[in-house]
Amino acid sequence: MIKAIPGRLPIIPFAFLCAILLLSRPQAGMAQAATLDGDILTLHELEVGSLYYAVELQIVPASDPLAFTVVDFTELNGSTFAEPNRLSNGLLEIPVLPVGDLSYWVNLELQSEPELQLTLVDFGLNESEAGACTRPVPDPSHGVDNPDIVDGFSVSTEFLFDGGPGPDGIPPVDTPIFGLQSRTTLNPDDLVVGVRIGEDVRAYPHYILDWHEIVNDQYLIDGEAVDLTLSYCPLTGSAMMWKGQVDAQDSTFGTSGLLLNSNLILYDRETGSLWSQMLEQAINGPRLLSIPERVQVIETTWKTWQSMYPETMLLTDFTGYSRPYESYPYGTFRTNPSLRFPVENSDDRRLHRKERVLGINVGDTSRVYPIGNFDPGVTVLNEVVGDMDVVVVGSGDRNFGAVYNRQLEDCSRLDFLPVENQLPIVMMDNEGNLWDLFGKAVSGPREGQSLQKTNSYIAYWYAWTAFFPGATIFE
Repeated sequence: MIKAIPGRLPIIPFAFLCAILLLSRPQAGMAQAATLDGDILTLHELEVGSLYYAVELQIVPASDPLAFTVVDFTELNGSTFAEPNRLSNGLLEIPVLPVGDLSYWVNLELQSEPELQLTLVDFGLNESEAGACTRPVPDPSHGVDNPDIVDGFSVSTEFLFDGGPGPDGIPPVDTPIFGLQSRTTLNPDDLVVGVRIGEDVRAYPHYILDWHEIVNDQYLIDGEAVDLTLSYCPLTGSAMMWKGQVDAQDSTFGTSGLLLNSNLILYDRETGSLWSQMLEQAINGPRLLSIPERVQVIETTWKTWQSMYPETMLLTDFTGYSRPYESYPYGTFRTNPSLRFPVENSDDRRLHRKERVLGINVGDTSRVYPIGNFDPGVTVLNEVVGDMDVVVVGSGDRNFGAVYNRQLEDCSRLDFLPVENQLPIVMMDNEGNLWDLFGKAVSGPREGQSLQKTNSYIAYWYAWTAFFPGATIFE
C-alpha cells in the first residue's frame, strides 16, 4: 500500500477528498466490503475480534478532520469477504473503498470524546489501482492502425517521389561539433531546433539543417551514451528527434532521397528500412511499422532560445562539408504558395500553405494551432483533443509552441495559466507548480515531474493537412 503522512495526504488534497466522499456513488454490482453513497459509508462487514457486523456510518457535517457517526449496525453470522474491514485497538482499517473508478485504503480512529465518533486519520490510493486509471495516452504512431501492406509499403505510393539527390545525396552530419557560436552569423530571428536532456542543452540552426536534414548525435542519459537522431525537413518545416534502435549495431539514419507528401524519408543504416518523418514510423523494409522512441524538441528563434538557455551549445558549421550556409537552398519556397512535388489534399487552402502550425493527433482527431495566432506573450490553452486533456503553450512573438498531456499518471488533471517574463518557465497549474517549456515542473509539490509528450510537432500547413486531412484549426 501507499504510505501517507497525516497532514500531507497523498493523491488529492483533504478538501477534495471531502467533496469526493459527498458526491461518490457505489458502482453497480460491486461486491465490496465497504461502499459510499452520498454521506453514508456502509461497512458490509466489520471484523471486531471474533465477531462480524454490518455497520452504517454517516459523515458529520462540516467536520474537520472528517468524522463519522454510527447510525446503524447488525451482527452477522460470519465472514463472507476476502478483505473485511477491521476494528482493533481503536483503529478501523478499510482496505478497499471504491471511489469512482479508483479504490482507496482508509484508516479511521475511534474517538470517545466529546461523543463516540470515528475520525479520518490516513488514506491513500491502493497500489494495485495506481496504474489502473484510464488515462488517454498518445497513439504509438501518427500512422493508420493496421494499414494494408501493398508492395512492401504501409502507405500509398501515389505521392511517393524521388527528390533527386539519391541516398545521402543530402549528407547527414555524423560528427556534429558544438560550440558557443558558429562561424556563420546567426541572426536573432533565425530559427533553431532546441533540445534539453538533463542539463545538456543544444541548439541546431535551421541554416545548417536546410543543407543536411539529419544530425546523428549522442547524449548521456542516466550516465549512458545514447544515440539520437535529429531530423528536419526543409520542404515541410518539420523537426523531430528519435532515439536509436536499441538492438541495432548501427543506430544512425541517412537521407533516402525519397519524399512522401514532399516530406523527408529517412533510412536506417542497420537494415535499410525507410522511415516517414512526419508519420514517425517505418513504412518499408525489415523494420516495417516499427516506431521510434521520441524526444521532445522546441523550435523557436535563436534570440528566444538563447534567452532561455544562455549556456546552450550551438551546432557549428564545422560539418566536414563545404556548403553556402549563408544562403537558403530553396529560394522563396518558405514564403510562396507553390509546391515542388504533388501532395495529397493540396486543395485545402484554409491557411496559407507555408503557415507554420503546431499540430497534434489523438486517435482519429487532428487539431492545429497556427504559431501566428498565439498572443505576443505566452498563450496557455487547456484543451480537449479527441479523448485527451491537453495543455497547449505558445507565443507568437517568441515563435514557439508545444502541447502536452495534462492528465498525470495518477489520473489527476491539471489546469494551467500562463506565466509571463520568466522563460523558460511558461505556466503555473492549479496546484501552484511552475512548469517550463519542456513540460517539466521546476518548483512546487510536483517538482521534477514531467508532463507526457504527445503526438505533436510544428510543420507547414500544407504538409500537415496532406498527412492528416480534416484537422480543426484554432483561431
